[in-house]
Amino acid sequence: MIATATYGSELSDEVQFLRNFRDKSILRTNTGSNFMVAFNAWYYSFSPFVAEFIREHSLARTVTKVMLYPIMGILRLGAASFYLFPANLEVGAVVSGLLISSLIGIVYLSPPLAAVLALFPRVRRAAKRLQTPTLAILLSALAAVALIAAVSAPAVLMMLATSAIVLAGLAASALFTSRAILRITRRV
Repeated sequence: MIATATYGSELSDEVQFLRNFRDKSILRTNTGSNFMVAFNAWYYSFSPFVAEFIREHSLARTVTKVMLYPIMGILRLGAASFYLFPANLEVGAVVSGLLISSLIGIVYLSPPLAAVLALFPRVRRAAKRLQTPTLAILLSALAAVALIAAVSAPAVLMMLATSAIVLAGLAASALFTSRAILRITRRV
């Protein structure tokens, strides 16, 4: 909805790419389709309002295009990574989801988090303590997806595990990258 409002048409190249990646790749897998159930519940809770605002305000449309530019590139990389494992599209969906969420964390979350960490030493110490548990959650979620797929567990467990991969990937990449940004800027 947001991309359609931003690019002005369901027929735009960007919207067609997003639809094709979702429908012809991600939804063809158990892991991807279960994740999309959780994602859609979250996304459609706010996207109609955002899309309507974008449609009504040309400045918002322009700003959103600029903001979506990196994510479109990230999603194209994720779509390419999906087919790195043609023998097992489930693995491709997990790798794609982890790559996309990690890159989104790096591009969109790391810069503001680095600024907050630079300004607040207590937050910086908390972020350092959160790195290991976040990585543990990510690795546990990856293991859970493999186990759930192997034993054909209920779909709700796959929704939770794939959502945990995405959220932990976002958090871990943002935490590690923002701390790296701080170290680099201190040296410069």
